[in-house]
Amino acid sequence: MIRLRTPSLFVRLLLLVVFAVLITQAVTLWMAAAERHRLIGEQLYAEVLDALAGAEEALDGLGAGAREEYLLTQNRPGFPHLLPASADIGIAFHDGDTPLTRELSARLSRALGEPVTLRMRLFEGRRELWFAVHVLGEAYWLVVPAGRFQERPFDTTLQASLLASLLAIALAFAVAWQVVRPLARLSAAVREREAGRTPQPVPERGVREVRALAEAFNRMNGALDTAERERRLMLAGLSHDLRTPLTRLRLLLEMQDDSADRKDMLDDLDELGRIVSQFSDFARAGETPRRETVALGELAASVAARFGRLALPAELALEDGLTVFADPLAIERLLTNLLENARRYGKPPVRLSVRAAGGGVEMKVTDYGDGIAAALREAALAPFERLAAHRGTDGGSGLGLAIVARVVRQHGGTLGFVDEADGGFSVRVWLPAA
Repeated sequence: MIRLRTPSLFVRLLLLVVFAVLITQAVTLWMAAAERHRLIGEQLYAEVLDALAGAEEALDGLGAGAREEYLLTQNRPGFPHLLPASADIGIAFHDGDTPLTRELSARLSRALGEPVTLRMRLFEGRRELWFAVHVLGEAYWLVVPAGRFQERPFDTTLQASLLASLLAIALAFAVAWQVVRPLARLSAAVREREAGRTPQPVPERGVREVRALAEAFNRMNGALDTAERERRLMLAGLSHDLRTPLTRLRLLLEMQDDSADRKDMLDDLDELGRIVSQFSDFARAGETPRRETVALGELAASVAARFGRLALPAELALEDGLTVFADPLAIERLLTNLLENARRYGKPPVRLSVRAAGGGVEMKVTDYGDGIAAALREAALAPFERLAAHRGTDGGSGLGLAIVARVVRQHGGTLGFVDEADGGFSVRVWLPAA
């Protein structure tokens, strides 16, 4: 099923104003047309009654010959005049059945107390209305020129209405843009914050509600920055302060004679040192990264070589020439944590691949351990979150994947887990290419 994209607020505001303007103009034009129709009907009705009254007054008391002479003298094209009842013989009339003529016939019939037949004739390019009436008891045709009463299309009114509509829509476009633009900036700032970056303060302009929202966002953004700085400072300070006593303890243990517990105690100190290092890495991961072009193949090979010296050889599948615009130290921490997780929780063989994919670069670390259950994968990315199976038994801090996720967000990439067809479990990182 195809899902239609929800229109933006700008489009909705613009459509609302456009529809309102068009409906208003349509109603106005309809009212203007109705009023024009009514006025034409009134004028025609008054014209017919005046012509009948004048003819009745002129014909009253005249004999048959005088009446014929009167009809001949009054038969002037372009003016209302009477014709004998037989004048329609041989004349071709046109269809004059319109709402205006129907309404006029009915109104005249009521006023004169007898049915009034109305015909239309086109004579020398002019329209004439022929009314079958009785004057002083005799049948006549009353001919009324209809040229000035014609319901012509009012092009000027339509053009004025169209121009007014276009101006109103242009004004609505400008107003809607002014209303929506601060919201678009605010939305972009929210996406920056969601991606782990610190956005610039949003301009506090626009309507009152939008201005209040921008002010609240800027206050929240400042508070989050302050809290983040304080947290980084606390973690960095804690890591720094713990290193000195750990170093002293290691020196004391190494200077003592061998005992049954000495090796275990040194291993515990190593674990504490790694945890302190992860605290420090997590604090640094929140800093704004410095960017430069990084050759991922060379960096991945260097990190894998270091783990190889720690008895964790990794199978490498590296494509040459792949670069990203990133913080090299952050990418090194990312790969280190992925390989460290494979060492702690996975099973060999471990594979590290770097290849081009989807317009960017894909880094994937694969091992053949138990992996992470699908229901726990989102939680595994949270800071200090450790799976129940390893809690308290592996010496980890729960920051490895959290550091990876933060670095990926800061570089505009994606992070995912993949269950391979051959039984392996992979952590996949995609970064945009340089």
